[in-house]
Amino acid sequence: MSFALTQYQQAQVETASPVRVVVQLYASALRRIAEGRQALEARDYPTAAASLGRAHAIVSELQASLDASHAPELCAELSGLYDFCLHRLREASTKSAPALLEPVENVLRELEQAWQDLAQVAP
Repeated sequence: MSFALTQYQQAQVETASPVRVVVQLYASALRRIAEGRQALEARDYPTAAASLGRAHAIVSELQASLDASHAPELCAELSGLYDFCLHRLREASTKSAPALLEPVENVLRELEQAWQDLAQVAP
């Protein structure tokens, strides 16, 4: 990656609202899962492991950033969804089973859409 592109991406994250950052994280996780799926289908296991590992790290960060003091029930539900996604990501990687990624993609797409909708109304 070029220095200019890295600087541009860093500036985007640093100037984005917290809601936009969450949307970007979901988009990045979905990109990594798609890369992992393609790599598994091509039997490129090192690339699959790296891509799915990055997706796992993103979902883990989303889970770690939950603040139950504001909405405990919502945070508990999101945490459960993230647990499901993390388990499936690990399982897909260790079993080399790209089909296990589909439910994870579905969950993350739904959450990404909800956050995108929120970003439309948030300042």
